[in-house]
Amino acid sequence: MASRAREAPCLRSATACRRCLTGGAGEKGFRMKHKNQDSDRDRRQEGAPEAAPTQAPHPFGLSRRSFLTAAGGLAGGLAAVGALSACAPAEQKPTTSPGGATTSSAKDWLGTPPAITPAQCVETIKTDVVVVGSALAGVLSAYAALKNGAEVVMIERNGAPHISGSGIGFFNSRFQQEAGQPLHDEQAVMSAVINEGNLRVDASLVTLWAYHSGEILDELEENVLQPANLPGNIMFGEPLHSSDLDQYITSFHVDFDPDGKDSLEKFVFTFHDWIMSNGGSIAFDTCARLLTQDEAGRVNGLIATNESGDYVYYQASKAVIMCAGSYGGNTDMVDHFCYPTMANFIKNYNSYNAKASDSAPVTTDETMDDGTGHKMMVWAGAIMEEIDPSYQAWSIDAYSFAAPLAVDQQGRRFFNECYSSLSTSFPIFELPSQANYVWQILGSDSFNMPPLLPIPGMTREIMDMIASGSEHYEADTIAELAQLIDVDPDTLVATVERYNELCRAGKDDDFGKAPWHLNPVDTPPYKAFKENYFFYGMSSGVKVNNKLQVVDKDWKAIPGLYAAGNCVGWRMGSGYQNVVPGLCNAYAACHGYFAGKNAALDA
Repeated sequence: MASRAREAPCLRSATACRRCLTGGAGEKGFRMKHKNQDSDRDRRQEGAPEAAPTQAPHPFGLSRRSFLTAAGGLAGGLAAVGALSACAPAEQKPTTSPGGATTSSAKDWLGTPPAITPAQCVETIKTDVVVVGSALAGVLSAYAALKNGAEVVMIERNGAPHISGSGIGFFNSRFQQEAGQPLHDEQAVMSAVINEGNLRVDASLVTLWAYHSGEILDELEENVLQPANLPGNIMFGEPLHSSDLDQYITSFHVDFDPDGKDSLEKFVFTFHDWIMSNGGSIAFDTCARLLTQDEAGRVNGLIATNESGDYVYYQASKAVIMCAGSYGGNTDMVDHFCYPTMANFIKNYNSYNAKASDSAPVTTDETMDDGTGHKMMVWAGAIMEEIDPSYQAWSIDAYSFAAPLAVDQQGRRFFNECYSSLSTSFPIFELPSQANYVWQILGSDSFNMPPLLPIPGMTREIMDMIASGSEHYEADTIAELAQLIDVDPDTLVATVERYNELCRAGKDDDFGKAPWHLNPVDTPPYKAFKENYFFYGMSSGVKVNNKLQVVDKDWKAIPGLYAAGNCVGWRMGSGYQNVVPGLCNAYAACHGYFAGKNAALDA
């Protein structure tokens, strides 16, 4: 009989991590409103850059459904985590070489694996499948492995999982159809997603989601969610204009928070409960350090440190599944894999936050998103995605749901504002000032700004409410407004005059902004809203095949090693996409599901 890990209590919380978008007054006095504040900064590696001057709210920390409810009862939200055997097993071979590692940068990001063997561990825990990480990809991996007959131990380096994002992108499920959702053409959806990924995504990974997300949702609803009184909340809405730059299919978005907070916290903790109630074990405050391999190269376990700092060997008779998340907090990895302006932005404006909720805080002193899982896999022979790695960076303040005139720190217009805040990060990365914000310039008219994302019930009134919590200024003239926001008055005046000329002509000859978003800034008092952009995580990592097996430099599967979630590469192209809300979470869920199923059936 396999040895069992002691079952750690599930750290749950009934309160989601939420940030208030209103704060104290700022330094400037002329008609200044509110300035965002956020003292709960993510932990950083020693030697990382100083904290950004403006702090971000938790990604999607403002409950979209809660502010809609507060503004008039509207529903919806956008798509921004016992007795033990002490005897050592037969001699194992820890991974000691980079295998398919990429060429090293001036500062070695990979380093060397820790010099520890299973024989040196204080205890050995035997099981079929070990899952590393207990957030979305991790719980779906553990669920599927248990459903397919495997014994499972899930380890989590923190006292609770990091829960990122809000809803999950599912479509064509029976659950959604019964709620009135239409069937969608799978091929059309896949084509749109692959094109949005610059044709760089692994189509086999997209296919796993597109062909199977609906059936997975139906299974989860039947086996876990509805019995736990946590059915999904379904949104309705389609793209507003076929020629808009953003084509989000809002109806794909499913969230699982009956309190309307649009958070995955309850979803993840519900699966924690299910896992422990169905024979699985969860070891918190336990950080994976090193994969072990036999003489043939098969991964047969891992070495981790427990909450006391002691080494523990987890022996896996079938497989290890890595769901270890982002490497965005590892500055050496960021410098190596990202182009310079992107790397600078990530290091200066990293707002990754590992806290699941106020009652389930960060318990580790280590940087959570440090790429440990990635390095473990590369030491075992994996290869990393090299070209423009996918990332998550966006804005959720000011008028981020609309497309008013936006200018840089010099007062110049520099991009098409019709891109949603989920996808405008590239031009922000490359600003000469290296700042992380733009100024949105508006007049005081009642123009009904069309929302960039088709969120049901998103009106100008609600956009005004969101923006009121952001740093903003008012003045009677554009020149006075320029002085308040520290931009050159002559430049801003000229920019506004040119923009008004384009608006009155009904055609944006400068940047091609859609005409239905054009509205002149000609009604005083004039307003400037500071729209801040922050980095939340990398969505890039190792290469896997369509069974979620990690592969080496020759694309051959490394036996016994699987991966899912943000430590997998070739999923998102070079940035986030504008088709499916919650696609990163959808990949984590569906890929985690198949990784768990395949690992359980692994011989």
